[in-house]
Amino acid sequence: MNLLRKIQKSNPNYVSQNRHWISVKRHVPVVLKAAIFGAIFAFAQYYVNYRGLSFQEEAKEAIMFLAMAFSFFVYVIFAGYAVSRVLDESKEVAKAIIQNDLDTFLLYRDEQLPILIHLPLGLVSGVIIFFLLFFPFPDEFIGMSSVFAIVFMMSLLFIVTQELDNYENSIWFKTKTPPEWWQINIENHFKPQSS
Repeated sequence: MNLLRKIQKSNPNYVSQNRHWISVKRHVPVVLKAAIFGAIFAFAQYYVNYRGLSFQEEAKEAIMFLAMAFSFFVYVIFAGYAVSRVLDESKEVAKAIIQNDLDTFLLYRDEQLPILIHLPLGLVSGVIIFFLLFFPFPDEFIGMSSVFAIVFMMSLLFIVTQELDNYENSIWFKTKTPPEWWQINIENHFKPQSS
């Protein structure tokens, strides 16, 4: 008996389309986008360093322990909230689909992270990247690789959060959700019935 049949027997919610090359094809662009952002900013840092526009060596400690430390602290708070919220909502939507609970599904279907979460995340990310670009790294390789790694991780986190926040992108949700559920008008569905 092959592995796929074993999994399907023991797990009726298993979606075979969500594995193998389809899954790879679906997720590679997510990683590539983050890598492209990382590479762009790594070359921008190289250009800044090449032109001699970096901050003075004496500014290292002030940047590290004031601007960067506070920015990363704020970033972690908002990024943690964003990821936690989309994962919790994703679980609720999945539970609603499995339990055939249309009302709960519709409550979460069109919910998105508020702009007041995206705004501080974007602004704090901008501050972090600014200080990274002009930070006086000891050599070009360390500077470029540090900027690439941090921008890559921040971009990946943002893209993954966006993907998780949009249930129509998920193969599992597309397969398991009755197609008519995506067409229902929420306002009409929850409108009080007149007697």
